[in-house]
Amino acid sequence: MKNVDEDALFELAQLENEQIDLAKGALLIAKDAYADLEIEVYLQQLNRMAEELQLQIDPEADTSEQINYLNRYLFEAQGFAGSSQEHYYDARNSYLNEVLERKIGIPITLSIVYMDIAKRIGLPLVGVGFPGHFIVKHSTLDTVIDPFEKGQILSNADLSERLRQIFREPVQMHPRFLQTVTNKEILARVLRNLRQIHFRIGEYQKAVRTAEQIIWLAPQSAQDYQDLGYLYYQVKAYGKSLDAFNTYLDLSPDPPDQEEISRNIRVLTQEIAKLN
Repeated sequence: MKNVDEDALFELAQLENEQIDLAKGALLIAKDAYADLEIEVYLQQLNRMAEELQLQIDPEADTSEQINYLNRYLFEAQGFAGSSQEHYYDARNSYLNEVLERKIGIPITLSIVYMDIAKRIGLPLVGVGFPGHFIVKHSTLDTVIDPFEKGQILSNADLSERLRQIFREPVQMHPRFLQTVTNKEILARVLRNLRQIHFRIGEYQKAVRTAEQIIWLAPQSAQDYQDLGYLYYQVKAYGKSLDAFNTYLDLSPDPPDQEEISRNIRVLTQEIAKLN
């Protein structure tokens, strides 16, 4: 049974993408870990920050100047910064309340702060699932920005170099690398980070709950059902594991791991039969 806060996240996941408040969604994710978290307090904080920034911006400022104002405000005046590599996988970096309080985050959570403040001052930015590193861009211009690097404007050469570092060989830049992602996809990506963190430290029940929440946001994601199937098996929820693997096959009719998944289904069927 879902608790009240889970119900709120589930209900948000049923909305159309354009109806979803990204910051509120990220705070609902955080409330699962912080029961006393007051979402409205942090939304008001974001609003106050935007109002403070708006007073500093020259009314005649163009888009480039607005971005400069935003960068100076968030990264110089407010002191937001990217997490060190040593603490990169600290779960607090994935919870928006902690990011707002500690002013430290990873690319996706800093981008959520960045996009929310930008939206409130009338600067239309969207998220980009660039390989290995979440960034943002202007919704109509070619301006690409990295909030993790204090709002660095990324040129085509910068992007190509990042691809080379990620893939460890030259990779041709392709428009799909700068494809816009939806608010639901952004929230699902935050949850995937948390799922990985929970699993890595052996918090399997938390990993399962997080994986279930991902499915609310991405019900057609075959890969997430596959991951959920393995997590259910880890906590001996064999019936749910079987259902998740079957859904994975339904959504991915000819997967490369079909033989392995089919074998898992046979084992699970046998395990369930023993329990009856």
